[in-house]
Amino acid sequence: MLSKIFCLGIVFLAATTIGTIANFFLFTAYMLTVLAGNKMSSFTFIFTQLTLVNSTMLVSKGIPQTLQGLGWNDFLDDVGCKVVFYLRKVSEGLSISLTCLLCALQAITISPSNSRWTKFKVRNTQQTTPSYLFCWIINLLIETPVAIIVRGPRSGTNITKIFDSVFCISEHIIGAYLTIITFRNVFCLGLMVLASGYMVLLLHKHHQNLQKIRSTNLSPRRQPEIQATQTILLLMSTFVSFYALTSIFTLFLSYFEQKSPWMLPTAIFLSLCYPTISPFVLIPTALRDPSTVWVKKTFSLSRWSQM
Repeated sequence: MLSKIFCLGIVFLAATTIGTIANFFLFTAYMLTVLAGNKMSSFTFIFTQLTLVNSTMLVSKGIPQTLQGLGWNDFLDDVGCKVVFYLRKVSEGLSISLTCLLCALQAITISPSNSRWTKFKVRNTQQTTPSYLFCWIINLLIETPVAIIVRGPRSGTNITKIFDSVFCISEHIIGAYLTIITFRNVFCLGLMVLASGYMVLLLHKHHQNLQKIRSTNLSPRRQPEIQATQTILLLMSTFVSFYALTSIFTLFLSYFEQKSPWMLPTAIFLSLCYPTISPFVLIPTALRDPSTVWVKKTFSLSRWSQM
């Protein structure tokens, strides 16, 4: 009879493996387009970064939980804890930041020509690179305290507070750090909701216009924009849903004395759902992208040649 902890380790192993393979497939498809000399759009480049961030999150969260479930305890020392938790927190920050950036840029892209956002459309492509570079730099700096306060489970004697894992601990949590990451998360979530609401409104108006002219034919230029918007809305909805569930379990862990031993693994598993599911949301869009169509054809030809 398998123990519950062992079964939990298997679940984490499955989620980590499936998510990592899916993100690797998506990243490989994007990289092959670059090696083939095709130009990558700014949105596709952000998608590529998301695959890297998702993979980092899955590895830094899923593998420790898997090892613990399989009975391998105390496998991280001071250096290991610092590296794992720093990568974990940076990937979490980049996940919410890049998803927010995608929503904001897409909202500006599909805005009508007579809206107040028209002037930003010209700058949209030019400002994409500085925007995601800013996301990387600011998150790398924000999470620096994590590499300082996290310790291995055997290194400290005056342990006052558990960080969020059974493998590593922190002797204290800096108040300014908590304030900054709370502001970052609230700001990104608020901007995502506003941008998504704006995009839903534009899609609704577009649908009404189609009904008025009684035609379902979209212009070649508009069709990809609508599909990309729907994909980003689905991506945002997936992120917000699992982020909300993870936050609820985290609050229970932080503020309630009576805690179930399953609450921490459940919270970590929910936080792995977005990086696991998001590549499956993006793969259909990647295969429809003109710059990656040749990848799909290559795989199809290879399959037929083997038959």
